[in-house]
Amino acid sequence: MSDPPPDLGRERIAAHLATRWVGRSLRVLGHVRSTQDEARADAATGAPDGHLVVADAQEAGRGSHGRSWSSPPGTDLYLSLLVRRIVAGADPAPLTLAVGCAVADTVESLGAGWRVDIKWPNDVLLEGRKCAGILVESDGMAPPRFIVGIGLNVNRSRFDPPLDTTATSLAQRAGRPFDRAAVLAELARCLEAWIERFVELGVEPVAAEVDRRLARRGATASLDGRRGRVLGVGPDGSLQVELDGVCRSVRTASIEWLEE
Repeated sequence: MSDPPPDLGRERIAAHLATRWVGRSLRVLGHVRSTQDEARADAATGAPDGHLVVADAQEAGRGSHGRSWSSPPGTDLYLSLLVRRIVAGADPAPLTLAVGCAVADTVESLGAGWRVDIKWPNDVLLEGRKCAGILVESDGMAPPRFIVGIGLNVNRSRFDPPLDTTATSLAQRAGRPFDRAAVLAELARCLEAWIERFVELGVEPVAAEVDRRLARRGATASLDGRRGRVLGVGPDGSLQVELDGVCRSVRTASIEWLEE
């Protein structure tokens, strides 16, 4: 486990933060296996609500459905946030949507007129290409603790196949590099705002925002092998899909987008 580079130094990040609880407990690392694993270990030893683990690179970064997350050094943001304040059940799905809203707001705030969409339930798209992924895990404890993992493509200038046709970064779209510490601070601010909104008001305002930003509305997709048309997001955060001529609510599914 190496030391972080200067642009992700702990003091530098702390100087940018304008939050009350997100990131006020902060661990910044160089090369790690996974920030999710590090944050889970910190949670087990008493790390507080809002504890944030940030790394310059991961050798085993992971996304949803067991997929890996490309995590080279010196370019992007890889972080995991410990959330203890949500006690109404242990379902990570609504929290995933709230985090997606926070990431989308962060990306939108950094570009002039960028189109930022959410591909339900856990990807954020910049001008139609993936720029961020979200993985929320519950540790099964009572009350539950959630580990919120986020990978945000910040300064990567190129992607290897097959990502070169589907992914993008902030720097690629803006034509300039970004200060990773400043981007992290803005992300922490948006995370704090959306998580607090979710805790106070429930899933409905979160679901409404995801529906407003929903990517590929009207597209055809295979959901766990069943072909359907995406209609929108319901007030409970479920994906509304037309299957066999009937609108159905989908809460969890492996989605494969199909060409028309």
